[in-house]
Amino acid sequence: MLSDSPGREILASHVARRTLNVCCGECTTLTVAGEPIWSQGTILVLIEYFLFVFLSLSGGFMIPKNISICGYLELLPNWVAFLYFHVAAAGIDSTLWHSVMSVKKETYVPLATTQMLLGVGCAGTLFGFSVFPRCLWQLHQGCVLWWVYVTSAAMALMFFRDHAKVNYTAAPVLLWLLGIVMCNLLYFESSFRFYTAESITIIAYIAWCSSLHHFHGRKFSTFRVFLVNGLEAGVMLSLYRYNQHKVCKTSGSW
Repeated sequence: MLSDSPGREILASHVARRTLNVCCGECTTLTVAGEPIWSQGTILVLIEYFLFVFLSLSGGFMIPKNISICGYLELLPNWVAFLYFHVAAAGIDSTLWHSVMSVKKETYVPLATTQMLLGVGCAGTLFGFSVFPRCLWQLHQGCVLWWVYVTSAAMALMFFRDHAKVNYTAAPVLLWLLGIVMCNLLYFESSFRFYTAESITIIAYIAWCSSLHHFHGRKFSTFRVFLVNGLEAGVMLSLYRYNQHKVCKTSGSW
């Protein structure tokens, strides 16, 4: 069918290119530069998150009464929880870097300021719900909700500003919308369906960060993720455990 319609061939090629310009866009850039795929830090982030999910749900650890990522984090050992915090630290790094690039590249000052504030808001709220455990419910959930609001606004602004550019992709935004809708529909469930919905939003956020790297031509190296974000993850995990054991009255039970 497509061979009989040049217009459809062009459209299909355009959609495929836009879709692949997420993590694959970063990886393609490295391939062209003659660097190995494993030097891309986003690959490490994705592997760590999938490993975190696998280990959490493998049956080797206690299942929380509230089946959610934040529910599991209070019960998982540090070596498993660190995987989550490493992913979160990389996300904060990527988002703050995007804020800086927005200020540098955007010539219209009000728009540059808005993009910068939204980026800082994304990073700040992600840091907040990562270091405030579920047992500090109001702080934790407040940061979660504002992360969703601010990230949605940042994605929407970038879509309307840059959707026509060849190195932009809306694939992470669509995945994000799917995750957010599922989270809202399943919010009052304590189930693996809700856990899946949460995971979709996190994967979408990773994909969005990856698309930001590709959009601005950033090399997000494995070395940076391993060393810099690894140190940041250690600090975040320490703050999380301090809040859990020193600030919370009870933990792991809701």
